[in-house]
Amino acid sequence: MIQLSDKLHSTPFFRLLVPFIAGIVLGGLFPPEQKGLFFGISLCLTFLLYFFISITYKQEPIFGILLILVLVLMGTFIRTDNLYRPQPMLEGKYYAIADEFPIEKEKSFRLVIRLLQPEIKVIAYIDKSVQIGNVEPGSAMCFRGKPEIIEKSRNPFEFDYAEYMVRNRVGHRIYLNNNNIYILQTEKRPNLPEFSLIVRDRLIKILENSGLKGEDLHLVSSVALGAREDLEPETIQSFSNTGVIHVLAVSGMNVGIIYVVIEFLLRFMKRNKTAIILQTLIILMGLWGYALITGLSASVLRAAAMFSFIVVGKALSRRPEIYNILAASAFVLLCYNPFLVYDVGFQLSYVAVFSIVYFHPFLYKLLYFKYWIPDQIWILLSVSVAAQIGTLPFLLHYFHQFPTWFLLANLMVIPLVSLILYLSFIVFAIAPVVPFLGVLMAKVLDFAGQGMLFSVHFVEKLPHALITNLYPSDISLVLFVLFSVLIGFFIANKYPKALIYACTSLIILLIINNIYKFQTLSRNEVVVFNLPGRTLVALTSSNETFWLTTPNSGTVEKLNYYIKPYEGYRKIQKSTIIYVSDTSFVKTDNLLCINKFLNFQGLRIYLSDTGSLKEDELKKFPTIDLFLISEKSKTDPETIKRHLPIAEIVDCRILNKRSDGNRETGKTQINNPVLQTAISGAVQLKIGQGDTGTNEILWSGYFDR
Repeated sequence: MIQLSDKLHSTPFFRLLVPFIAGIVLGGLFPPEQKGLFFGISLCLTFLLYFFISITYKQEPIFGILLILVLVLMGTFIRTDNLYRPQPMLEGKYYAIADEFPIEKEKSFRLVIRLLQPEIKVIAYIDKSVQIGNVEPGSAMCFRGKPEIIEKSRNPFEFDYAEYMVRNRVGHRIYLNNNNIYILQTEKRPNLPEFSLIVRDRLIKILENSGLKGEDLHLVSSVALGAREDLEPETIQSFSNTGVIHVLAVSGMNVGIIYVVIEFLLRFMKRNKTAIILQTLIILMGLWGYALITGLSASVLRAAAMFSFIVVGKALSRRPEIYNILAASAFVLLCYNPFLVYDVGFQLSYVAVFSIVYFHPFLYKLLYFKYWIPDQIWILLSVSVAAQIGTLPFLLHYFHQFPTWFLLANLMVIPLVSLILYLSFIVFAIAPVVPFLGVLMAKVLDFAGQGMLFSVHFVEKLPHALITNLYPSDISLVLFVLFSVLIGFFIANKYPKALIYACTSLIILLIINNIYKFQTLSRNEVVVFNLPGRTLVALTSSNETFWLTTPNSGTVEKLNYYIKPYEGYRKIQKSTIIYVSDTSFVKTDNLLCINKFLNFQGLRIYLSDTGSLKEDELKKFPTIDLFLISEKSKTDPETIKRHLPIAEIVDCRILNKRSDGNRETGKTQINNPVLQTAISGAVQLKIGQGDTGTNEILWSGYFDR
């Protein structure tokens, strides 16, 4: 414990960072209107801290408590101050600036634009009939239309795209065609991030003019400059499946290579203070210059900030404490953008570096190699293992898979990353001056890119290369992380209580998992998903699910986007997709489907998929517990309720959405007899034995994870 205490005292920024992050997270619970309150209280407490600067030993706890409160309140203030809430917009004429290069999609171009008034960002989907070949960041345009708020779909366990875009200060979208958009032929005035994208594009064109093309060009551009927009989805998936997706984003490894090279070239400047200051300035310009030409992405900004702290620390003739540098760079970046704390790349990069620094010395000492080459191989492997230890819980939480051959993939790919980075800068330097030499170097670069693709595909095809469908619950993941940290602390510091706490957390984890397994076996529910223009219903009993959909509801691949997360978190072992129509007939132990009438666990369901049911037809209807109105149905819910008063009604059609977006929970109210997925998201109905001893709907409302 003495070693831990010493570490904490040598890393003051780490002690400041923890309550600051806690304040940022807590800030999500408060509206932005209260930011003045948090700022005022934190300011008063800061003045109060002044009287405890010259503290005695007895007053030290008071000073610590006040400092923690100040940091929590400042984190809350910064979060609420930066909170962006998209507001409804009127239809009209707007002027805008392109914020990036257009990205070609299947039926349109996707372009993020900055409106001049109001000053917000909007995703524009532009029809391919519009001539936007010369549009680049900084290009001006005007359009007429009504930007719509990007709304949450609120499906079970689905990635919250709307929240992700809002954190990036993009809250609206609009569809434009040749009739309502006009590209202005004016002087381009890009801001700094937009200018960096233009510089990056010019460098990519140098590679292209030197002979690189196709997927090799896109791969080299991604590794060297972070431009992965044009990479094929299959290629990105292959890198993800083999555990080397990090090489496609300019991050700490790339910036570290730049730092090492510049410092090596300028090692002669360590003779006096003036030369050291000049060396520091050159290294900083090199780091941030590289960040500029790579598009100022979040990952490269993090790495540049961290290495800047290292450079400045060395210039001050101090031995930088890496944990303190990590915490200080994170603190500065979160002050600039508090929403980075939710960014997956931010979390993975800092956890990976922390894990490498903490675990690598211990892992490296496990084996000793006399010769240089095997020693370097062991260094690379031990670094990869150390990084994987820290990032594993995050990989399971976000990506639900684990690449078993990640060590081999990293061993084959990482040396090629350094080679591609060196060769790319050589091409950038000599190709504009001596094109012939640029072409020759580009051929070597092309060979390195092909080698990287071959390595990734080779590892991907190895037996059992990927373990998929890993969906731990949040509490299980927290306990797993706690267990891993305590075990690591015990191994590194030989602290016996850490082992006791680790075993305790493991026992709790096993108990919770057994409870969850029991809940899975006893689960009976119906979930109606919110899909625009489509119908998808999950009938779940224990660990088996029947998926009901209509024949025109899209391909299985598209439906899998919604099916897979639900099945993963619900631990479904068997599932069947049923296309309900007038000729449907399915009979199993748990489900009977005849035409559009279904009986699931004693629950009587009807799916109205086309046309409109007349009054005479509804009068002859059998008793129905759940009436589903699919995307093509024109049946009036009020009419259904009059003739089938006990039926729960779920409407899957696209209706006029309320702007408030309020969600109702609990039993359906009499004055609002219809649960509408288009308004408040997926609907959940829990089934169980009622007072009569038969299964019935015990609870109905909108799905809440």
